[in-house]
Amino acid sequence: MATRKKIVFPYYNSYYTSTAIIIYQTNILKSLNLLDDAIKPEIYIWHTHQSPLHEIKAIQYPYIHYINIKSLGFRIKKALSKMVDVFGLSKTILFNTKYDCIYPAYQDNFLNGIKERIYWKADFQENYFPQYITAVEMNWVKAFFKHLQNNDSNSTLVLSSYDCKNDLEKFYPEIKNPVKLFRFVSHIPKQLNYDNITTIQQKFNITLPYFIVCNQYWPHKNHLVVLKAIHQLKQENKLNFQVVFTGKTSSIRGNEYFTKLKNFITENNLANDIVITDFVERNEQLILMKKSIAIIQPTTFEGWSTVIEDGKALNQYIIASNIKVNMEQIQENVSFFNAEDSNELSKILANFSINKPVIQIKEYSKNIEDSLQDLKAIFSL
Repeated sequence: MATRKKIVFPYYNSYYTSTAIIIYQTNILKSLNLLDDAIKPEIYIWHTHQSPLHEIKAIQYPYIHYINIKSLGFRIKKALSKMVDVFGLSKTILFNTKYDCIYPAYQDNFLNGIKERIYWKADFQENYFPQYITAVEMNWVKAFFKHLQNNDSNSTLVLSSYDCKNDLEKFYPEIKNPVKLFRFVSHIPKQLNYDNITTIQQKFNITLPYFIVCNQYWPHKNHLVVLKAIHQLKQENKLNFQVVFTGKTSSIRGNEYFTKLKNFITENNLANDIVITDFVERNEQLILMKKSIAIIQPTTFEGWSTVIEDGKALNQYIIASNIKVNMEQIQENVSFFNAEDSNELSKILANFSINKPVIQIKEYSKNIEDSLQDLKAIFSL
């Protein structure tokens, strides 16, 4: 049998630092687990103490290794790598030569020994919302693209959508790296117990039929347009539902944003019409999404929406802002609205609160297969 490809997965985040990246990475491994056994790669998980390894272990991927980057052996190897850098030998004395590729790669001479470094850029939000990006983050992005251009110009860059590809060409025309798309999918647990909805609703004090918004509290996620639509319906005496907002209430983007939302709720007497759950365990969130009237995705910017992908996998209806990437991502079981038009959104909500949206059952396995073909192309499997 041919030697299995050896792929490093840096798995450094936690649910606290980035829920979306954790879901992204675990879903990649779930997809790879669907490959024919003969071509399944060996996966090397580089992790820290905060990495939610239980998510990976639950997948039961058969060819997997766990390497703690805080272990003594790993730290010694890193220290030796830095010494090699000092003497300008980082391209001569190589570490990690047993690995075929790393995804997502990052700027570190320690990775030079890995045969192929595959990079990932989730989106280009810093170009659209620089006011919410710190100088440190912006400098990292500049260094990232400089590294691609000068040091890794032959390495693959993975993007999430054609819309992202257009942004790359718009903002970084000098980058000539090969680009491949990975339209990630959601893998919904088969064991979800939708009968638990009553218990979950009681837990979060959801007392009416509801719509749901599942986004981090970042300004471009555009929760305010939803609140304005609810306020308008309340003034018109047409509010016969609640809206549930899930997601951590702390944010690294615009720290005053959540406070602004809370002030709007208080000033307009919407406290009984809004449910803010804070962080929700993923299975509970998926059940809440499935049992909602519809999912609202009001974002003004996205790379590829996990929320929309979850909705598609659940065969749930979605009310989405009409930004290009959303329209690229979903064409059925969806109503689009202008992201800045709360009046347009209010009419959609009012209609669906009375006349439940009609859902066309779609076979999501086709999406999973297409995404798997993306991965096979990226990793040359």
